Amino acid sequence: MKTKAFLIFVVLAIAITVAACAQPTPEVVKETVVVEVTKVVEKEIEVTKVVEKVVEKTVVVEATPTPEPEPITLEFYHWIGADLGETTIKQINGLFNQLYPHVTVKFETADTGTYEQVISTRLSANDAPDIFGVFPGTKFHPKADAGYLADLSNEPWVANMMPGSAKVATYNGKIYGYPTDSNVIGVIYNKGIFEELGLEVPKTWDDFLAVSEAIKGSGKIPMALALQSAWVTQLIPYAMAPTAIYRDMPDFDQKMYNGEVTFAESPWQEMMEDYLALNEAGYFNDNALGVDYNAALDMMANGDAVMLVQGNWAVAGLRDRAPDIEWGMFPLPYNKNGGAIWVSAAVGALLAADAHSEYLDMAKKYIAFWASPDVQEIYLTAKKAMPANKGVNPVLDPALAEMIEPMQAGTYPFLDQNWPSGVQAVMLQDIQSVFAGEMTVEEMLQEMDEAWADATE
Repeated sequence: MKTKAFLIFVVLAIAITVAACAQPTPEVVKETVVVEVTKVVEKEIEVTKVVEKVVEKTVVVEATPTPEPEPITLEFYHWIGADLGETTIKQINGLFNQLYPHVTVKFETADTGTYEQVISTRLSANDAPDIFGVFPGTKFHPKADAGYLADLSNEPWVANMMPGSAKVATYNGKIYGYPTDSNVIGVIYNKGIFEELGLEVPKTWDDFLAVSEAIKGSGKIPMALALQSAWVTQLIPYAMAPTAIYRDMPDFDQKMYNGEVTFAESPWQEMMEDYLALNEAGYFNDNALGVDYNAALDMMANGDAVMLVQGNWAVAGLRDRAPDIEWGMFPLPYNKNGGAIWVSAAVGALLAADAHSEYLDMAKKYIAFWASPDVQEIYLTAKKAMPANKGVNPVLDPALAEMIEPMQAGTYPFLDQNWPSGVQAVMLQDIQSVFAGEMTVEEMLQEMDEAWADATE
């Protein structure tokens, strides 16, 4: 509906005085002329009135009505809903809609394996969502090279990124994504069952094996393992590597790029052998290759399994399933040769924008909305994650809080964040093949070395 709006300006009040040699200065009286208009005018109207040598001019003009913005829909695609559930995302989108009533955000999610396939297909088909997730580090670089990602370097939230967050969001000097959270991989455990069995948090690898054996002896599953979900296969090696490799050789990845070391002739051989040994000792559930992520959470929530090597995001799913269980978390103590235990911790996800989006400006506003402290606290509190940006203070889950002190000893990012594109995919597939008995550890590491060489030619 057209708005009837008018601006009344008192433009000029000029006092004209008459000087007379023999007469005193006359009194000047100022009167304001008010013009009331009850209908829309099509042109400027001037009203002039003279009172005691005072002239006031009032101009009434019609203001241009502000048009209602056209409704738009932003498409948002990300894997985070698969871990967190869609309730929190819907809450955030509802708050954004209150700020921009003409904007609807359509959110869709998928597990990481499906997500990667879908987003790659859509990007290459020029059918990208307006906002979507990209993995931090080197994995998003090919998408940036292809021109799919909008440059977000000048966004206001860039100044609040922590140094580590900025590093994994930057490529060729440009910022391509907003880091939504920081996560840690560790051993989530049922504190009540630990207490029943008289177990303490293990501090060494031998202690960890002894705890696993004691749980097995009680008739429970020491660790739930979900190898049907390909992304889960990497978590135990990821939890081992910071202590086994990067604590004493922090430049291992750079040496890989320089061709000075290989997976095959590194601690990866022993790590994978110990991973398999846990299975051979009966410390995992039967048929791990037939169990997916959600089924593993169910085992933990039902009390069938006692430990789970996972990221902190799994705590949210466990609390939803079993809110009365007291959950804890400790670092996997893969310090076979003694010394400090390092932890695998890194930015979990980036929010990126389609460089060719019809609504790119609004997509940037949506990402900036996510960067606001209030929205970050909603998201991080629900996800049981840590902030990746300054000025954010979520309520930390008690289980996650137990990891803060161990992280002070040392951390290293999730391994694929520094690897060339393609290596992680080979690793995920080959770990499944190794557990299925279709491939040896040596063959797996050789294929990872070949994938690295192919990606860095």
